[in-house]
Amino acid sequence: MDLPYFAYGSNMNLEQMALRCPGARMVGLVRKTGWRYLINQRGYVTSIDDPGAETLGCLWELTDEHWAALDRYEGVAGGFYRRVDCEVLSIDSEEPVQSIAYRAANETPGTPSATYANVVIDGARQIGLPESYLDFLESWRNGPPAT
Repeated sequence: MDLPYFAYGSNMNLEQMALRCPGARMVGLVRKTGWRYLINQRGYVTSIDDPGAETLGCLWELTDEHWAALDRYEGVAGGFYRRVDCEVLSIDSEEPVQSIAYRAANETPGTPSATYANVVIDGARQIGLPESYLDFLESWRNGPPAT
């Protein structure tokens, strides 16, 4: 069986995924401990290793065609993103799930476009992430939040 895809950026957005990967099925909400959410210098979501952090998102069941479409969208051939294996935890049951995510080569903090920020935040709202996490995503709208 193919591993599910862990989406934690714009691919949480149901409309975007319906266009990009028709027929893909969202199968649950998850969290990845040890990853810190980041908008990079190019203005897109990635994550960096941070033992004290966690990143929330969802899992998708994908076909080979879906993976190929996502690889194109994420710029894998150009070296912008790479696929990584990761273990996530179901938000409901704490059950570990092996999955695949994308992480960017560029890990320098940056600022998203307003359009991209809206797509990410709307997607997180659509899939039902907690209000506190929506607030956290909103805090990145104008660049890295003050710590």
